[in-house]
Amino acid sequence: MQPKISVIVPIYNTEKYLSKCVDSLLNQTYENIEIILVDDGSTDSSPKICNHYQDNYANIRVIHKKNGGLSSARNAGLNQANGQLIAFVDSDDSLSPTMYSELYDALKNEPDGCIVCGKYVRVDEGGNISDVKSAHEQSGKTTNEEFLRELLLHVGDASACTKLFPRALIGDIRFDENKLNEDLLFMLELIPKIQSIKYTGKVGYYYLSRNRSISSGYGKAVIDMASNSVKVNSIVQAYYANLSEEAYRFALYQNMAYLLWVPKAKRINANQEYCAALKYEKENFFKNGILNRYLTIKNKLIIVGLMICPDVTIDIFQGRRGAC
Repeated sequence: MQPKISVIVPIYNTEKYLSKCVDSLLNQTYENIEIILVDDGSTDSSPKICNHYQDNYANIRVIHKKNGGLSSARNAGLNQANGQLIAFVDSDDSLSPTMYSELYDALKNEPDGCIVCGKYVRVDEGGNISDVKSAHEQSGKTTNEEFLRELLLHVGDASACTKLFPRALIGDIRFDENKLNEDLLFMLELIPKIQSIKYTGKVGYYYLSRNRSISSGYGKAVIDMASNSVKVNSIVQAYYANLSEEAYRFALYQNMAYLLWVPKAKRINANQEYCAALKYEKENFFKNGILNRYLTIKNKLIIVGLMICPDVTIDIFQGRRGAC
């Protein structure tokens, strides 16, 4: 018999997209699936939609909880999951019918220390699909260290939603409920336990790009991007010393990217995140960035501009998010 896959779906006010998401799970060719819908204190009709599915499908369970954020909802689902395998889906996204069959077929003959990753594409609200370039366009396999290296160079896929995890591998690891960019921190905790990462090379996940998502605009997700990068760098320096250059590149780049988002009203001494990001660039660029082969010339010029005249540099790049 196929092992059970517990699919955890955190939900907050996504009534417009929720049915499409859940229907894509119900239509999976992989049969032994437990769907856990975690209503994270929604104030729209999402709780009613969840209850309707629970009333009509035996493999769907609903958790209603006080709003605590995406990580809190995922953790609530993890704590009640019964499957030997774990998957995550965001409630405004959808899946191809064969996604979990393909992931399981790639994983079934591997040891417990292996995870498997599919590909994803972006879909706008008009249904237009944009391909996302992947470091692994074809099926294959890599080590945990190479996987970490790809994440540090922004060519890897940190998303928890494109992957299938053995429950035993996750163990008591949970998502950080105080930080956004939570997938990266979750994967960072898992990496020492992972023996290998396998890739299907097949598109299975359809990520909805919408204007009012959690990741749009200057806010906590952007702020945490900078502070998280410093934490990631510290961990990599301690445990993966041969990835030191990649780790400094990651932290310098992330702090640079954060600074280019900061609105004028937030560029003040009272903004601790802003001051910390500027300080990090100033303290680390000439020691660990100026000769860093993984930072482009454009990256280095922008960082120098931020160090010398941050307001002018940020003003030039405001509204040009792809410039760096």
